[in-house]
Amino acid sequence: MDIIEFQNKLKEVQTLALNNGKKVKASLVEKFFEGDDITQDKLQKVYDFLEIQGIYVEGAKKSEENSVSEEPVAEPVEEIVPLTQEEAEYLEEYLLGFESEKELVKEELLNEFLSGSQECMEKLICAYQDEIVKAAKKMNCEDIFFGDLIQEGNMGLLTALNRLSEQDNPDKWIIKEIESTIKLFIEEQTQQKKEDHILVEKVRDLEKKVKELTEDEDVKYSVEELATFLDMDVEEMESVLRLTGDDK
Repeated sequence: MDIIEFQNKLKEVQTLALNNGKKVKASLVEKFFEGDDITQDKLQKVYDFLEIQGIYVEGAKKSEENSVSEEPVAEPVEEIVPLTQEEAEYLEEYLLGFESEKELVKEELLNEFLSGSQECMEKLICAYQDEIVKAAKKMNCEDIFFGDLIQEGNMGLLTALNRLSEQDNPDKWIIKEIESTIKLFIEEQTQQKKEDHILVEKVRDLEKKVKELTEDEDVKYSVEELATFLDMDVEEMESVLRLTGDDK
């Protein structure tokens, strides 16, 4: 299967997914490329590409290194990523501001807050710092600074306090909101890094192709002509060229 045929099939899959609420079944994707000697590794790259476009691939198989054996196995114990020295120093300094509030009782503060008092909000924030630190340590990861997780946990706490009157079990719900906010932040950052990696590869590939096309200095191509040669949209071509510094 040549590159043009592959791109056309990929566009058809995208169109179907967009018409289906940005969802497509993996079985349908596989059927599109059936008979083209496409490997599971290549299919995984197609799934990754669709994911970057905001399309959910239902039933997508895991890549080989992430595939799970059909035989039942014990769930792996989650390893907690230890803090770096910089992060440990940050946490120590951060907690200094809450030392005088260690004896605060959350239940009493929650009752006071739910009764309409806004004056105890700062004390509530102090009282939940242990929960924020606990959640951040549990979900700590190497690629994201620990301090950012702490800040996101505080954002989750503030959001929860603004909706506290709607909940039956305030304390449990607040902790859940803190954890959910940190988790969402990690997912967004991980996705962004993935997109950045794909974009970097795209830039490198484009730079190589453009250099090959423009080796003859006597021949000048417009962006529109280069886009035609490389089967890209002009807008996409210009955005990538800007990243390479060759948009003039």
